[in-house]
Amino acid sequence: MEGLKQKKLNLEDNLYKNRRIILFIVFIGIFMSSLDAYMVSIALPNITTSLNVNITQSQWVITGYLLVMTGLFIPLGKASEYTGKTKMFIAGFSLFTVSSLACGIATNLDQLTIFRLIQAAGASMVLGVGGAIIFLVALPEERGRVMGYLGAVTSIAALLGPVIGGLITELLGWHYMFLINVPIGILLFIFALKYLKIPEVTSERFEMDWIGALSLIVFVTSFLMFCSELQSGIKITSQLAIYGVLGLLSLLAFILKESKYEKPLLDLSIFKNKLFTLAILSMMLFNMAIAVANFLGPFYFQGVMGYNPSQVGLLFLMVPLIMVVASPLGGWIYDKHHQKYAAASGVILAAFAFFLMAYAFSKMNIILIMLSFALWGVGRGLYNGPNGTETMSALPPQRTATASTVMFTTGSLAMAIGISLATVALTLQLSMAGYNGAVLAAGHALLSSSISAIILVAGFVCVVSSIVAVLRNI
Repeated sequence: MEGLKQKKLNLEDNLYKNRRIILFIVFIGIFMSSLDAYMVSIALPNITTSLNVNITQSQWVITGYLLVMTGLFIPLGKASEYTGKTKMFIAGFSLFTVSSLACGIATNLDQLTIFRLIQAAGASMVLGVGGAIIFLVALPEERGRVMGYLGAVTSIAALLGPVIGGLITELLGWHYMFLINVPIGILLFIFALKYLKIPEVTSERFEMDWIGALSLIVFVTSFLMFCSELQSGIKITSQLAIYGVLGLLSLLAFILKESKYEKPLLDLSIFKNKLFTLAILSMMLFNMAIAVANFLGPFYFQGVMGYNPSQVGLLFLMVPLIMVVASPLGGWIYDKHHQKYAAASGVILAAFAFFLMAYAFSKMNIILIMLSFALWGVGRGLYNGPNGTETMSALPPQRTATASTVMFTTGSLAMAIGISLATVALTLQLSMAGYNGAVLAAGHALLSSSISAIILVAGFVCVVSSIVAVLRNI
């Protein structure tokens, strides 16, 4: 018994001694897994031509990845209670690396799609437990900063993905977008085996609510497909109805099953925790607003300002670059002073940025637009650390994996909602003005006023997010 206690103490000593190495390993894993979700979209035309297929077939290389990754977050998070978070992370990145190699040498679309789905499962394992490992490894007085870095890493991956993907595809070919993961993955695997060791309490028996897991996966898949179908127009199609009904039925089945099962996949009682639920709701609202700006911004810059895609990409890089500084700064302020309204302050600053952006878009003023982007980056940076810390700390330590997977799942769903609503709103605006052609050909004045109005609404969504963030501390 004494020997076991000493071993645990030594492990905890090494944990804090090596925590920066552990954090670096996990951040790289999260960055690579997130990057791959966004990098491939830019190479889709090349993949379509190279494999001699049509776009309807090849788009499953992207859609399938997002569906599997998002659908498996919570089931794999539950499985980590048995395997342990570190083993899940190492297994996930190993699977991600091997499947990346398989994607890189795929010779037809069927092979590429299957290997992409396997790659997505690996990414889900990494992302699902990565946030929990980061929270557990960080010292209590630095958790705000570390969670701020987590938000910055995922945001940078989202915006750098198309840029890096475009460069690799242009210089080397689309295969190398996947092959580049292999040497990085091997190095990360070696370092993870040596350093990624943290004391964990795991379940002795593997128990999984398979019906609940299946219901959740069907719901997530149906919901994302519903959002995707909604983006193609505002008409109610048979496919849209099928996805909507299937999504509602599977969600109802999931809730009924989880509320009665003795050891549920997701203990729904966690949503009775006011701090946790309102932190998740605030994050979802903010993510929806962010998705609207990320989605509509390129249409504005290309259709109104006449910029090319590379110029648009450089403009949008401003936000994550500012977040690299603002996220740890916001986390440091939170760690130092434990301000209850730190997250609300960040999102209200982002709301002001969106209001300024809406005005600047209507006036076609690039200086004000850049200023609004800078304020947006600062607001996101100040929000990420405090809100992420409060989300993770709202639940007991043994439920950090649950908090992390719920956070990633709801965040992904909120982004899908934001993009779908932005699409519908823009289509309606243009249609009401009597225009039904290609968006970029709508004309400067009409496109500018339409996008400005939607960005203004996104600003008000940020205001609601800030109110929710305040309410959780009252």
